[in-house]
Amino acid sequence: MTGPGLALVSAATEGVPLFERCPPAHTVFIGASRVVVGDRTLAGPTIAIAAGTSHTPEAFEGPVACVAYLDPRMYEFADAERLAELWRGFKPGVDSLRQAAAAVLPLAPRRIDPRVARALEIIEHEGVTVAEAAARVQLSTSRLTHLTTDILGAPPRVWGAWFKLLRATRHVSTGASLTEAAHQAGFADSAHLTRTCKRLTGVRPARMIPQAIYELPAPTAAEPDPSPSSASAIARSPG
Repeated sequence: MTGPGLALVSAATEGVPLFERCPPAHTVFIGASRVVVGDRTLAGPTIAIAAGTSHTPEAFEGPVACVAYLDPRMYEFADAERLAELWRGFKPGVDSLRQAAAAVLPLAPRRIDPRVARALEIIEHEGVTVAEAAARVQLSTSRLTHLTTDILGAPPRVWGAWFKLLRATRHVSTGASLTEAAHQAGFADSAHLTRTCKRLTGVRPARMIPQAIYELPAPTAAEPDPSPSSASAIARSPG
């Protein structure tokens, strides 16, 4: 899944039911695919979708597909589009996720309203309600919701669900069952985890969580990295 920067998820495609999804992260589908967005069907070797945009993956042509998630607290949608261009030659299941992730390192993290950044950090790390996070950054709940949606594409309640899903993923990766992970992450039960996973990622957690994941952390929004911002080409390598 995604942390504060980028995550690349690699998964087998055969027999996987696909559902409409709307993650709060920018998405890049890597590998020949078709994705329905509203009344349009997009097709190509890579497809970039902006955070907070409902879409439905319709088909993947290869036996393995990769999906990249870019946190919009750190990256503009233009960065996702740039990476989609760089990743057009990437072969899922053959080329290295680590090498693909290296293309993100030269991108300069964006700056966002520090109140939004801080409120989401509070929700992420302390698990508080949106109302409490808003109060702690001296905003009304409605104002925080408006700012977060306007800047990042999704409201803070969706971010709260996303953070819980990330926690569940990490618990499973350390050996917890789906039921245990659901409770440890703050879901009411495993059915609640399943509904959230389907809504945000388009697949059931049994299909999503055990897959190969490469996560690349990034600087926090409060302390952007001042390094230069031109993206580099991907080095191809097996694995």
